[in-house]
Amino acid sequence: MPAIRLSIGAAAFLAAASAASGQEQQPAAGAAGGPSSLSETYEDWRVACVAAPENKKQCAFSQGQVNQNGQRVLTVELTPAEDGGLKGLLVMPFGLNLDKGVTFSVDDTPPGKPSRFRTCLPGGCVVRLTFTPATTTALKTGTALKLGAFASDTEKDVAFSISLKGFNQAFERTMQLGK
Repeated sequence: MPAIRLSIGAAAFLAAASAASGQEQQPAAGAAGGPSSLSETYEDWRVACVAAPENKKQCAFSQGQVNQNGQRVLTVELTPAEDGGLKGLLVMPFGLNLDKGVTFSVDDTPPGKPSRFRTCLPGGCVVRLTFTPATTTALKTGTALKLGAFASDTEKDVAFSISLKGFNQAFERTMQLGK
């Protein structure tokens, strides 16, 4: 399994994470007398909160993948949406056909309509994510979020797989911390 990295915000990628065996209950980030940030690992997913203005906090859960050389391949960061779905960002590597976008499927379900790349930054190309409540439910019970893209030079399919181990626990913890 590739190493896991965390991001808070569109391009802020922090420390590498390791699998967690047990989680300590910590005060929420920004709580009176509590820490100014929080970071927890749930199998392949990382939950992080940072203090925000007006004694609030911003929480998200994420997963990053790196290759054998330590170079980042992709990072996904998600936050619960008010409708029960998810919103977030996906940062993909350079070398993909930007016009064709990225498709998503959970396990062996057929991929949906492609999502377009929004922009490219020094760390990779960004896709804005919005998952419906139904897709969020599938992610909670699935084993892999499969991504499909095309290489820009050869037009061949390029497949990526994001592990969903720990996804439900990370989602639930992010929801709890956001209250």
